[in-house]
Amino acid sequence: MTDPTPATPELLHELVLLASRSPSPHNTQPWSPRVVDGGIEVAIVPSRTLPAGDPTFRDVIMSLGAWIESVSIGAAEAGYAIDVEVLPALSQLDSLPVRGPADADRPVFRVTPTPTSPDAASSMAGASTPGSFTPDDVRERRVYRGALVGRPDVFSNLDSLQLPPWLSVRSLDDRAMRQLSTLGIAFTASRATIANELLHWLRLDPRHPRYGLDGMTDEMLVMPRPLARIAAPFTRTARLRDPVVALAGPVARFLEGLGRDAPLPTGVPDEPGAPTHHVLVANSRAAGIDDILSITEAMDSRIGVTEPHALEAGRVLQRLWLHAHRQGVAISPHSELIDSPAAHGALRKRLGLSRSDVALSVFSAGVAQARQVPRSPRLTDSSAQ
Repeated sequence: MTDPTPATPELLHELVLLASRSPSPHNTQPWSPRVVDGGIEVAIVPSRTLPAGDPTFRDVIMSLGAWIESVSIGAAEAGYAIDVEVLPALSQLDSLPVRGPADADRPVFRVTPTPTSPDAASSMAGASTPGSFTPDDVRERRVYRGALVGRPDVFSNLDSLQLPPWLSVRSLDDRAMRQLSTLGIAFTASRATIANELLHWLRLDPRHPRYGLDGMTDEMLVMPRPLARIAAPFTRTARLRDPVVALAGPVARFLEGLGRDAPLPTGVPDEPGAPTHHVLVANSRAAGIDDILSITEAMDSRIGVTEPHALEAGRVLQRLWLHAHRQGVAISPHSELIDSPAAHGALRKRLGLSRSDVALSVFSAGVAQARQVPRSPRLTDSSAQ
């Protein structure tokens, strides 16, 4: 029997390039891949994490899961499966420095494309992960933060995505979503460290030196150009930014207090055409996190599930978003609902979540009301080289 053909360095580099189109919080792209020994090792770039806004590393880990899923899709197109080895550093993220480059000696996982045999590799050509997505789906997927017209049927049948039994997608009504999002935004604006971190990743003027590399541009945020040009200096100059953040804090805290005390509307149907809103929920008991070791790992992670489970959830989230893309539907993420303790608590109550349920991601879905949905920049874009 002939030995399976290992992935070439050229293929591995192509997979890294494809995976760079994966979603990440604030478009920080926290991954640092390195091609080694027929596979890819990925470390985390501390300066591309969000210590204030994502202190549990939930969003970072899920973005790494999306990165793995993108590699899986590209590998399947080339006739390979992938083997994912989760490394100890994934559960030791609290030891990362706040800033600085990635430590190549501390990768968090290793991905190895592995055909079982030449015949198997041939039969896999054109196949993909659950949902039969393609590299073009990964490249063309878009996030859109403007007006969305809902398509309630998009997530009505997820059988083809093969969600693990411990993950489910719950729906959230539009009026509750709007109220909880406002509460989450007020929380972000009321905490100076989180607000400053967000402003650091805004790119509101094409003259920004990192406009075509990372972060969130004015086009991504669907900001009117005049407003973006006025706001741009406040995102880059401390002497302008700090007074605004200091002034916004008390106002946001006041609004947060009002929102915290306001009951969510009940019995009000969504308006026709309203975007649909969804929550990816993990059940730690169904995931098998019920023995002493696993419970300890889940508690230590501060996410509510272990880091490997969060990584797997990120893979599923990428499949959900690609599933929407396939049907002409754009996604708008809303991590502020989970980041805000008040919004998170109200969300859990609204959905009737149990103690073992963990809300991992909240997002809206709908058809973008724009001729062209903007493409987010990437460090690997050829125009940015």
